[in-house]
Amino acid sequence: METKIFYTLKLLLLIALFVLTGKSGYAQAKFGGRIFENHTRIPLGGIVVENLTSHEKTLSDANGIFVIGAKVSDLLLFSSPAYQNDTLYIANLNYLYVFLNLRSRSLDEVKVTQSEIKIGKLTLPPTTGPLNSHTVLYQTDAAMQNNVGGVKIMLNDSKGYQKKKLKNQQIAIDEAEKDRIAKIFSAENIQQYVPIKGQELQNFIILYIPDLKTYNSSKFNLILYLSSSYKEFCKIPVEKRQSADFLKISSK
Repeated sequence: METKIFYTLKLLLLIALFVLTGKSGYAQAKFGGRIFENHTRIPLGGIVVENLTSHEKTLSDANGIFVIGAKVSDLLLFSSPAYQNDTLYIANLNYLYVFLNLRSRSLDEVKVTQSEIKIGKLTLPPTTGPLNSHTVLYQTDAAMQNNVGGVKIMLNDSKGYQKKKLKNQQIAIDEAEKDRIAKIFSAENIQQYVPIKGQELQNFIILYIPDLKTYNSSKFNLILYLSSSYKEFCKIPVEKRQSADFLKISSK
């Protein structure tokens, strides 16, 4: 009788351990990461993230960040109408960076609307000082005669100096912005969006690389811009848009 009770208790204990182990095996932790477009490294918002194991779904925010319940060995699916689906096996719960590719390189076969995900602008944040002032100028030259609390402040022609410094700062920001636009509109990157290459691609880039005003517009959308530009480009005769002399200025 005691032996039978002992085996019964042992069986119950084994069942309890099995149940607890099973529950802990399915326990999920919060798992997060950030999603970018592969070639431009621009954060992508509105990407659907689905845990194929638990069927939980979420969306990436405007900065490409997502958080979802997951555990090691789960499968995550990243999907969007504009980008190729990607599936990821979770080997660990470290913070994840995901890079998605556009679905098609042939823009004349893709219908793009304003409801598409907008590509963020690579703008530099404005610099401000105390009380939201744009610049705070300090002069530490020992030759200055005005000394306030140990800090020597330049008073002579301060407004003109500030204007000049602000102008120089804006020039530096504009140049940095132009460099970033040039990187986005490099041949290596743009050929991922349009089905042309070589001299024809170079002509396209020179003709349609946007200026700062266009690029910094709140309505600017990289995919829409390239789509409309490519359609306009295709209206040019092939022999002209493939010519090395197409965009050269005549010396005559």
